[in-house]
Amino acid sequence: MRRTAGHAWRKTWEAEERRVAFPRFSSAVKWLIVTNVAVFIAQLYFKQAHGVDLAEYLGVVPRQVVERLHVWQVFTYMFLHSTLADHILHIIINMLFLYWFGTELEWMLGRWRFLALYLGGGTAGGVAFAVTQYLARAQSPAIGASAAVMAVLVVYAIHFPNRTIYLFYFIPMAVKWFALGAIALDLLYSVTAYADGVAHTAHLGGALYGFLHWRLGPRLAQYFDSVGDRQREREARRRAADERRLDDLLAKITREGFDALSRREREFLTEQSRRRRERGY
Repeated sequence: MRRTAGHAWRKTWEAEERRVAFPRFSSAVKWLIVTNVAVFIAQLYFKQAHGVDLAEYLGVVPRQVVERLHVWQVFTYMFLHSTLADHILHIIINMLFLYWFGTELEWMLGRWRFLALYLGGGTAGGVAFAVTQYLARAQSPAIGASAAVMAVLVVYAIHFPNRTIYLFYFIPMAVKWFALGAIALDLLYSVTAYADGVAHTAHLGGALYGFLHWRLGPRLAQYFDSVGDRQREREARRRAADERRLDDLLAKITREGFDALSRREREFLTEQSRRRRERGY
């Protein structure tokens, strides 16, 4: 009986591991959701109180980005969402997906790598939308966190391909098939003339960034770590050389007096004194 109970517990645990659950909020995900909700409330306020649609200024407007160089729009747009009553699911779904898929990724990648994934994916989506829609002569602004969330979804699906989600709340599906289906749908809509008001090219830009972040991120991290190591080694060698030269000058002062120093030697002593004060010596 003891073995049977243990076997049943293990099967239950494995089943839980294959499902996307409701984890405790991680730091970056929590503040990203708070920021998105706060901006959404600000959108409602400006629209109702002043008749100002922030999407016209902070959303990605292709002509403004390309011709007027309003480059900030490829970043700010990801924090805006539709304020129309029948589009309220826009922000709800994006924030739920960010919570479901982003929390575990942040625990795994760390806060800063996760933020680089999310914000980089959103920015890549903004650039992709601005370029493709400018070439297509489309001028409707793009808003929403979908491209950033798509980047998160792609990396989540790579790390946890067989986790189960429930499409429409009752159809079980592995995350990998859900992600591939979403990408395929975006590709289909992007190459057809059908317009459904969704920024599919932005989604594809976010998905591509997510893949590249997974593929190249560790290599880039190793490269920057190696660059930092080399920089620290050069700094250590420079400090050691400065210490040797300082010892020689102090010995010269002891033997011959301060007046025996040349102008460059005095400047070196002054510079070393300044650096030591800055380091708290």
